[in-house]
Amino acid sequence: MKKKLLLLTTLVLTFATFASADSFVIYSTRAAQNPSDFFDNSQIAPPGTIVSTPQLMISFTGNNAALVGNADGSPFLTTQEGFGWTGNFDYGESLLWTGNSNFGIGGLGPMAMVFFNPVGTVGFSIQADFYGAFTAYLTAFDANGNPLVTYINTNGNSDGSENGSALFMGLGDLTGPNIASIEFTITSSQGLLADNDFAIDDVSIGTVPEPSSLVLLGSGLIGLAGVARRKLGR
Repeated sequence: MKKKLLLLTTLVLTFATFASADSFVIYSTRAAQNPSDFFDNSQIAPPGTIVSTPQLMISFTGNNAALVGNADGSPFLTTQEGFGWTGNFDYGESLLWTGNSNFGIGGLGPMAMVFFNPVGTVGFSIQADFYGAFTAYLTAFDANGNPLVTYINTNGNSDGSENGSALFMGLGDLTGPNIASIEFTITSSQGLLADNDFAIDDVSIGTVPEPSSLVLLGSGLIGLAGVARRKLGR
């Protein structure tokens, strides 16, 4: 594997199995993650724009920032479900797409995201550009670039239903807010030309609550209106 924006060490794991000094939990939905903040993809550029790597993003609350892009430094694209992307995200979702350099459009994944302030949880939905089965990979790194854990989910299915059924990939570090960066990609059942070609929706972030705080945090960010409610409470 090429030298990337982040140093990716591949860990051979089975679905929902971890090997890590930290203790991690999987979130299969954004509601289970119960995030406290997110990065709105629409802030980068209008749908259909090819942008350079990296791009600076500011979180919805303004309490965090991140750099995002293709891990090899190639350009990527902004797009939107139903307006340039026909997939199985929620209709109207703002998306980041790797592009596919095999066809002269942007680059190829993996994609990477580096947080200015390390977080305890991360989550996003992901879809392969080509319809069919795919496997998704999410690696979390600490502030020194050391891989903490790799989460592999073999249950991805890409279609054009536009019903919010895109595969959700969520991780929580039970040890503390130690996730300083993430790298993520897919392998597709459609073959090598479809590997590393995918889109993601908004990345949500948060902290893992102490057991005694679960009841207090159960309602999450119910007071946030509009798009924030849909992103954080879905």
